[in-house]
Amino acid sequence: MAEKSCRRKADHAAKGCLLIGAFQSGLEALRLEAQLTRGEFAKSLGIPRSSYFHLMTTAANPSLSYIELIAERAGVDPLTLLRKRTSDRRHGGDSIGSMKGSAYSKNLR
Repeated sequence: MAEKSCRRKADHAAKGCLLIGAFQSGLEALRLEAQLTRGEFAKSLGIPRSSYFHLMTTAANPSLSYIELIAERAGVDPLTLLRKRTSDRRHGGDSIGSMKGSAYSKNLR
């Protein structure tokens, strides 16, 4: 029975989850706003570069506590991070700070 449960969880993660997709989009939007490479951004969050790359894959299935940790290190509210989309800038939506000089950018440097 446990094997079925694990398999379903893995299948669900592989297909992509709305919240995980939102988390990935929000994280990538923060990185772009900070004008950092993926490696630099991972370092600023205090995680290995490989962990950041894994978070951006369809296999990623971060726990809520991990999402909260990343949001805390980025200096943003976790719920805001889940609502942030990379397309917000293109559509004129609110972003988490402006490009350079934002509170977020200052937290990273």
